[in-house]
Amino acid sequence: MLAKNFIPTKPFDEFKWKWACLQCTEGLNDPVILLGVLFRMRKLEPLGVKYSSDEFAKELIDLSNDVKDSIGVDLERRTGDRNLIRNSGQYWRAVGLIPPADRSGQIKLTEFGRKVADHDISQTEFAAITVQTFKLPNSNIQSENECRLWLQHGIILHPLRLLLEIEMKLNELGQGFITTEELIKIIIPLSGCKAELQDYINFILWYRAGEISLIGWPNCCPEANDMRIAREYLLFLSNYGYIIHTSGDTRMEEKYSLNTIIDDEIREIIAEKPKDESLLNALEQIRATEVIAEVERKRVQTSRTARPNQANFRREVLKVCQRCIITNVTMPEVLEAAHIKPFKYNGEDTVANGFAMRTDIHTLFDTGHLRISEDGIVELSSRARMDYGASIPPRIVVPDFTNREFLRWRWDNYNGM
Repeated sequence: MLAKNFIPTKPFDEFKWKWACLQCTEGLNDPVILLGVLFRMRKLEPLGVKYSSDEFAKELIDLSNDVKDSIGVDLERRTGDRNLIRNSGQYWRAVGLIPPADRSGQIKLTEFGRKVADHDISQTEFAAITVQTFKLPNSNIQSENECRLWLQHGIILHPLRLLLEIEMKLNELGQGFITTEELIKIIIPLSGCKAELQDYINFILWYRAGEISLIGWPNCCPEANDMRIAREYLLFLSNYGYIIHTSGDTRMEEKYSLNTIIDDEIREIIAEKPKDESLLNALEQIRATEVIAEVERKRVQTSRTARPNQANFRREVLKVCQRCIITNVTMPEVLEAAHIKPFKYNGEDTVANGFAMRTDIHTLFDTGHLRISEDGIVELSSRARMDYGASIPPRIVVPDFTNREFLRWRWDNYNGM
């Protein structure tokens, strides 16, 4: 246990938490961007084209147009020789979606990346595996020399797991949040000193109570974008539903609170230690548990009740479509209204953006295990196919009142919650 007057020191001059690149763009960590770009890579990979190609540029421009009303990331400028992957490829390399060492400029995915892009791995599974396996030093995004410095000082961190452990402990004490300032000024400096979990908790609480000042503590984010890059860890956990972001007057004052709806599942995920560094083995290991199903079920239930106009939306959708679009079930007790373009991404509360769906079908749809194309093609994930394959039609008739552009948007960009 570290004393209250302890002042950490950097293990080496360049010690910092890296994830993103120097041209940091926080919106790239949003699932619709991170995975939306991946889906487009997958489409082009068999063609052998390069990231600098016109084909990839067109895909990025299309995605940029799709998200300009919700995320607002401009990908049009990230084409050609100074393309998105050349300048920001760390976002995809860091989490094992594209190979770390390839410098050919040709679009290539890892086997893990292909499975995510093919919807064989759900978004919830992808996030949980990343929480479990993401570590620093990370040879996917850091140089051999940087990794050597970390290892020479005996430092190996799982930063996403660590942040959740801190959140869980603080929540038990009635203070279950972390600010960006606390990440930058307390957590990262302490992580270079092999601090124990209780040390992080103590110093955060002492700082909040005004009992310590942090004068003399090292600055582990000295460069212009270092704070934004470190903040990516909090943004990732927020984007994938583990913590809840509350804005502050400045970025440093933002609060990231534990999502207590799934706190039992978070505890199980971070307690599970993958047997090796293989992402596909981690997938098998986590699929042997019920934890992903519980996360998906709880998040779906919560998101539906949280929508302000959900009751009226359901009433209007069921007025024009009185049966499940997939199963033809008509019992109103088990029918719900599903948004095609998600409410989170400016989806409308209109019948043109809704399907009537049986409760379990709605859950499959919201979690990305069931997909519907603008032409009515129905696809199931490998997990859903095992239980539903015989009962789900390969194609449906899309109603005339449905906006097919919303279906196209979801098919191209969305992998569930």
